[in-house]
Amino acid sequence: MRFVTGVLCLLLLSACAKAPVKAAPPPAPSPADRLCADPELNDKQVAFAGQDGTYLAAYLLGGGRAQVTLVLAPQASATGCSWLGWAKREADAGYRVLAFDFHGEGRSGRPGAATNSGDVAAAAAFARAKGGRDVVLVGASRGGTASLVAAAGLEPPPAAVISLSAPDRYAGENALPAVPKINAPVLYVAATGDSQYAASARALSDATPAANRTLTLVPGSLHGTALLTIAADGAAEAGRAVDDFLAIHARPA
Repeated sequence: MRFVTGVLCLLLLSACAKAPVKAAPPPAPSPADRLCADPELNDKQVAFAGQDGTYLAAYLLGGGRAQVTLVLAPQASATGCSWLGWAKREADAGYRVLAFDFHGEGRSGRPGAATNSGDVAAAAAFARAKGGRDVVLVGASRGGTASLVAAAGLEPPPAAVISLSAPDRYAGENALPAVPKINAPVLYVAATGDSQYAASARALSDATPAANRTLTLVPGSLHGTALLTIAADGAAEAGRAVDDFLAIHARPA
């Protein structure tokens, strides 16, 4: 009898070991836990499967008729909320905007085997599944590195890529060997006073095919998302560079 019981237990354990592990569902929003402290975003929250099946949390702005989706990847120590002011402005301009939290951060699931570029690729796939004709990858600092690495492998390629103060390497990913493979126009923006990242922008631009690259160095020392969200030296030039680039390569209609 003990032998039979032991065999049954082993069989049950074996079956459990082979069963696929499903990603935990995203937590339901509550009035006391408003996304980005903005009640208008409560019905804009979305979640999708990341590279390793872990869910990624995001908010999605813009009308259903928008044909271009801006996929926004945040910098270190920041979530999709860091883009909010600029994201609302771009949604008002006719874009669909998807701003997500990297795995293990914000409302996204705990990390498994995912990479930052894998998160960006998953966000781009979700944006396309929601009906976006074209996808533009926009990354701030480490989000820029991840967007550049992801763009090199996306099929179909993105309509365009915008890198704000991206280092060439971050979290084990190297954008320098990736950017020559990007089959899309790329805009690099950095502040001259943010010297390490201005040097990275130059190096990344130099490694990008000449027909695809645009480099804009602005005064001041703003970094990453701040180039588009804070009124300070260099912000006007950065905003104008991004607006002009989008108007040429990814108009919303």
